[in-house]
Amino acid sequence: MNDPAPNPTPQPVLFTEPTEGAFTLVVPSDWTVQAGVVRQGADGRPWFRVMSPGGGAELRGHDPRLPSAFVEPSFGMMPMPGMPVRPFVPAAAFAEEYARGFAHERGAAGFEATGYRDARTIIEAYPKPESRQRAQWLLGQGADVGGVTFACADHGLTGEVDVTVLRMPGVFGSTWSPFVTAMAGPADAWDHVRATLLGIYHSYAASPGWQQGQQQMQNAQHQMNMDTINTGTRILGMQHQSGMEAIRHAGYRAQISADTNAQIGHMQQQTWQNQQAASDEMQRRRVNGINETADLYDPTTGDVYRGAPAGYRTYWTDGVGRVVASEGYDNPDVTRFNQATDLDDVR
Repeated sequence: MNDPAPNPTPQPVLFTEPTEGAFTLVVPSDWTVQAGVVRQGADGRPWFRVMSPGGGAELRGHDPRLPSAFVEPSFGMMPMPGMPVRPFVPAAAFAEEYARGFAHERGAAGFEATGYRDARTIIEAYPKPESRQRAQWLLGQGADVGGVTFACADHGLTGEVDVTVLRMPGVFGSTWSPFVTAMAGPADAWDHVRATLLGIYHSYAASPGWQQGQQQMQNAQHQMNMDTINTGTRILGMQHQSGMEAIRHAGYRAQISADTNAQIGHMQQQTWQNQQAASDEMQRRRVNGINETADLYDPTTGDVYRGAPAGYRTYWTDGVGRVVASEGYDNPDVTRFNQATDLDDVR
């Protein structure tokens, strides 16, 4: 009697995010994938959830139920409508908080944090050098990275959660954004399951076309913000002129009072514009850090090129839209190319 044929090993397939084509993953053919892009204004954040047959193993890249950002409460703060207010939570603490909820959703009653993962441990596990370099750059910009491993003995479940938290100042108060990666599976086969989940996670590849579209949307949002500021400045100027005409008819004391108010208004407007410009720059760098892209300035034409791949030492442009990235410092063609400036390296 012949032995029954063994079950065939599922073949890996390429999964493309279905709503915007934002990214691809390589997953076993019999696994289930849910994915999309959640948006807050021009900021689009891709997410995915991958589950093995029967749901025993699960991988999450971000969670669309989480707010894109929280506003830290401060005295006199007036946050934008719909922006959740919450004090800052360090990455490791947020990871443990999320892991508890993750375990509860998987049906576990008990929970134990079995260890904590620091930034160095997390970053050194990235298989791509450019990803490690980008993560180190984010740390230099003030990001907080941490994680937790956990076990649920009553459910035979184990897993880990890593979190990167970005903080930045803004006109409406300081904000912080958590980026979550979570995985879980059966404890008795965890080493094998974890290797499979990590392989799927590290197969993530963002679409260059989607990244370019994101950059265009963010540029449009930035231009709208600047138009709003400019309109406000013109209105203030008109009000100031009207006030000056009234002052000329009101006498010397009214003149002094209006001049003082105008100076205060100008100082407040300048402070607001400076805060907005700093917030826009932090947003640009944050988005480039997440997308692993860089913005380049061509000193010969004054043009700015967006969406170039990050992590290279030098960039060269021919002035008509072509960009060459290099690990060295030699000009690839001195008759055509000039060295461009990496705006993300400018402090």
